[in-house]
Amino acid sequence: MYNIDEIIYDCPVEALSNILGKKWVAAIIWELQDNKMRFGELQRAVEGCTKKMLTQQLDLLITHDIVINDKKVLNNTVESTYYLSEAGLKLLPIMETMIYWSNKNLVCDN
Repeated sequence: MYNIDEIIYDCPVEALSNILGKKWVAAIIWELQDNKMRFGELQRAVEGCTKKMLTQQLDLLITHDIVINDKKVLNNTVESTYYLSEAGLKLLPIMETMIYWSNKNLVCDN
């Protein structure tokens, strides 16, 4: 059983699809693939994503150990840096395969 957002899934593919299918999640993971980024940098990189939505999706990804939030206190302020966990890095080849499949099999209207 897989619990994603209070929904129980029997199928691991369906559970992962629920995470990856959320708005902005794939873009967040893609932006973090080679980088450690602070919140503001990530928000600028994921154009159109609001602060509230970015916070919600980062919380989801952190909860499922896909993204790590490295918090440090410097001069009485908390500085957060986000990066992909080992599990998050393992999603990249899956996403690349999805991109390849989509480019070969789906019609894209531009």
